Amino acid sequence: MKTYRFDCRSTRRGFTQWAVASEDGKEVKRIDRDVTQETVREFYERAGAQLEAEGFVPEEHQYSL
Repeated sequence: MKTYRFDCRSTRRGFTQWAVASEDGKEVKRIDRDVTQETVREFYERAGAQLEAEGFVPEEHQYSL
């Protein structure tokens, strides 16, 4: 099954955010957010649309903005 999820981690410079696409439990793609170029909402919309166009679906308990 092709799924994706959003992750974030706190760093000294703020939050780092990314989307991980998995196929049958194996990570196949990662999309990082450029915090200087886009908002959290823009990132979720862009990454979600891109991954869904490639046939991925959100993992259980994932939400979208």
